[in-house]
Amino acid sequence: MRGKQYQITVEDEREKRLRAAAGGGVAEGGEFNLKAPMPGLVVAIPVSEGQEIKKGQVLIILESMKMQNELKSPKDGIAERIRVKAGESVEQKQALLSVK
Repeated sequence: MRGKQYQITVEDEREKRLRAAAGGGVAEGGEFNLKAPMPGLVVAIPVSEGQEIKKGQVLIILESMKMQNELKSPKDGIAERIRVKAGESVEQKQALLSVK
């Protein structure tokens, strides 16, 4: 606009809810608890306790309403405690794992 360039990001409602559930603005220093943004079935957990993880890395794949949702880490850290197993059903806002 008027000789200036702007970068924008458009996200749909599903992406917005997933980002909010993952804690969009997490402080780099503290512990973060990933919670289920919706009820569903844990399909896979591609990380293990004690593993070093990077911001944006997939922590859990959750199936809900026949769609697979990748729940990603909002920060660098270490997978501290995994509270669920693959194949387990979870409720909305249930703690899934913590990143320290």
